[in-house]
Amino acid sequence: MNNDFQISDDFILPLFSDIFVVKERDFSIEYNPLGSGEQKLLMLVSSTSEEFLPTSELQLLQTIVDKGLKKQMKDVWVVNIDRFPNATLSNIWSHFQPQQVIVWGCANWIQSQGVPADLHKQGYVEGAEMLIAAPLSLYLTDNQAKAKLWTALQKMFFN
Repeated sequence: MNNDFQISDDFILPLFSDIFVVKERDFSIEYNPLGSGEQKLLMLVSSTSEEFLPTSELQLLQTIVDKGLKKQMKDVWVVNIDRFPNATLSNIWSHFQPQQVIVWGCANWIQSQGVPADLHKQGYVEGAEMLIAAPLSLYLTDNQAKAKLWTALQKMFFN
């Protein structure tokens, strides 16, 4: 079988360079996320003391997913970025190929990847819609921040 596919028409050749981009997954890092990502929603969290998050923050995240986003935990991937100090945004995107991403309190890491970390703002990064949020611990006690988060989530998921 010949796998060499060539386009000889110079007029349409530039069109195919964008269409037929094959993304390969990097399996050199085993992320072991919480959830199976059935709806390709990636949630990046930061916790140096827990596998994913402290119990109160994990419960809040589950409530946000279940009641706020009307999804189940199996619909998302939760990855603790602190467990993977050498991970880059590019190899995380390559591995998970997310459609949407919520970054919970990983401001330093996300800025080190060249992404602006404007709180409660959304945009597109490497083809995925991304929302930057504060650490979940803030939303446990700050109702103003929780209201801003809810507005941003509604805009991202329900508009």
